[in-house]
Amino acid sequence: MLKVLLVDDEAPILNNLNRVLPWQEMGMTVAGMARSGMEALRIADEERPDLVLCDIRMPVMDGLTFVGKLRELGLNSEVLLLTGYQEFDYAREAIRLGVKEYICKPIHYEELGNKIREIGIQIRSRQFKDKLYNSIPLFQEVSAAECDNTKKSTEQLMNSAVQYITEHLNSDISIDEVAHKLGISGSYFCLLFKNRFAMTFVEYVTLQRMEAAKFMLVNSDKSITTIGSGVGYQERRYFTKVFQKQTGMSPKEYRDCKRAEVR
Repeated sequence: MLKVLLVDDEAPILNNLNRVLPWQEMGMTVAGMARSGMEALRIADEERPDLVLCDIRMPVMDGLTFVGKLRELGLNSEVLLLTGYQEFDYAREAIRLGVKEYICKPIHYEELGNKIREIGIQIRSRQFKDKLYNSIPLFQEVSAAECDNTKKSTEQLMNSAVQYITEHLNSDISIDEVAHKLGISGSYFCLLFKNRFAMTFVEYVTLQRMEAAKFMLVNSDKSITTIGSGVGYQERRYFTKVFQKQTGMSPKEYRDCKRAEVR
C-alpha cells in the first residue's frame, strides 16, 4: 500500500479528503493528517509518504515552503497541490520543487480521485524501475570530471538538473547546456536522466512547459501568447500545436473547459 499524507489547515476539507476518497480501493493508506506545515514535516519525516496532498495557502508555512522543506529532508514524495493561486511564479516554483499535479479549489473529488490514481500508477512504475535498475550493475565509462561527481548522488544531480530546467523554461535550453552545468558529459547526463524520469530530456522539458501553461491558463487571465512566451514558445502558432498534441485541445479550448468545470 502506498502511504499518503494529507495537509490542509481547514479541518472540514482535511476530513473530507480522508473520508470521501476510496483510498484502499486505490491501493493507498492515509498515514497521517496535518493542519500545518510544521506538523506535516514531522509526520513526513516519520512516515516517509509516497504521496502528499497539500493546500498551497496555509498560515505560517505555506504549501510551497512546506514542499521545499520536504525536499531538504531528502524526501521525493509525489506532491499534489490544492490551489487557488493565479500567478505563474507559483507554478514555476511548484515545478522546481517537483510538484507535478495540482487541483483547483473548490475540489471536485471525482477529478481528484482520477489524478491520484494516475499518480499512483506513476509511483509504482518508478518504484519498480528503481528496483530493477538497482539490481543490475551499470557499466559506464566516465571521464575524470565525472568521477569527481560520484561524490554527488544521482538524485542530487537530477535535482540540480530539474532546478536548472525549471528556472530556464522560457529559454531554449539544451542537453549539453544542462550537462555542462552539472559537470558531466551529455551522454552520461542522458543516461542518468532517462533512468531517473523514464523519459527523454526533450519529453521532460515539453511536459513541464505544458504543465506550467495549463496552470496559467486556468489560474490567470494572461493572454495565450504571453503564456506561451513564458514557457519558452515565442510563436503562438507553434505553442498551440505542441499544446494540442499534448492535451488534445487548443489552449483556448483547455481554458474554457477547465473554467466551465468550476462554475
